[in-house]
Amino acid sequence: MKKINVIVTSVGGIVAQGIVKSLKYHNKLSKNKEYQYNILGTDIVYDSTGLYRTDEFSIIQKPDSQQFVQNIIDLCNDNYIDLIYIGSDIELNSFSINKKIIEDKTGATIICNPLNVIEICRNKYKTFEFLKENNLNYIPSCLDDEYEEFVKEYGYPLIVKPCEGFGSKLINVVNNIDELRYAISSIKNYGWQPLIQKYLKDDDQEFTTGITIDKSGQNIMSSIVLKKILKHGQTYKAIINEFPEIRAISEITAKKIGGIGAINVQLRIDLEDNKAKIIEINPRFSASCPMRTAAGINEPDIVSRNILLDEHISVTNYKRLLCLRYWNETYIDLQEFEEIKSSPNKTKKIKSYIIDYF
Repeated sequence: MKKINVIVTSVGGIVAQGIVKSLKYHNKLSKNKEYQYNILGTDIVYDSTGLYRTDEFSIIQKPDSQQFVQNIIDLCNDNYIDLIYIGSDIELNSFSINKKIIEDKTGATIICNPLNVIEICRNKYKTFEFLKENNLNYIPSCLDDEYEEFVKEYGYPLIVKPCEGFGSKLINVVNNIDELRYAISSIKNYGWQPLIQKYLKDDDQEFTTGITIDKSGQNIMSSIVLKKILKHGQTYKAIINEFPEIRAISEITAKKIGGIGAINVQLRIDLEDNKAKIIEINPRFSASCPMRTAAGINEPDIVSRNILLDEHISVTNYKRLLCLRYWNETYIDLQEFEEIKSSPNKTKKIKSYIIDYF
């Protein structure tokens, strides 16, 4: 059986943990036994759950550190890494900028979108401009120096959020001028640029589409839509179904922006015209990718097969499911945990366990 050695970064976070779940799903439940994934997880701190649900792990520097790139190169060469999955937004730029350097000095391939795609997606105002210029389903938006005319046209409530943000950090629904000014000030104090956006009122009409595009950038390998039920900015319940109109606009957007590998499109229905408007585009795997895996579309595995095995893939059928998320725990012997922290080895391994008591 072929072993595919992979790194999954930032395994303390929900995006990376979704990638790990999907890869382990293949190992345990896939009918294809020709290959298995050996997973090396990385993070910057020891108390990150995902480190202890991978085969091995390593503590690395932050992506803005001068040692970050060399950390990754050393890990790849020491562990014969084939693929690198990026598990957090803050690492996307570093990996994309240094992709050629890392790949030239190792045998690894980094799964990431082109830098120009990342730069558009990581700035919500640039995303808005891209969508508007390409006649895609955008949400009316403006920067904070244009808010007076914007308020006259759209009224309250409005959304105020950072152009550079991720998750639900510093996202505000404002109902008057005082709340608007306070939200703008809070975002500026954090060092980010505020974006004001028309408020789409129905919280029960939000969707997320996961799309994989082959390494040529020409062909969509899979797409699948989840209707989201949110709590604190994350999907904690989801309905997996057809949603053909949502799927169509998401696929057009992913192709138009020039995505390669994984793209995630977030949308919400605008009740004024009943059209799905694009909230944001994430140039990475989604935190909900294990839900898609359970439905029959294992996005991390699909991208791997296309890159490493040169497979031409088109997956169109999947299960219709209701997904209900819940908390779980990972347990580690405390003494072993303290000992592993003081170990000089770059790559480490420790036993952990979960209890299936629910």
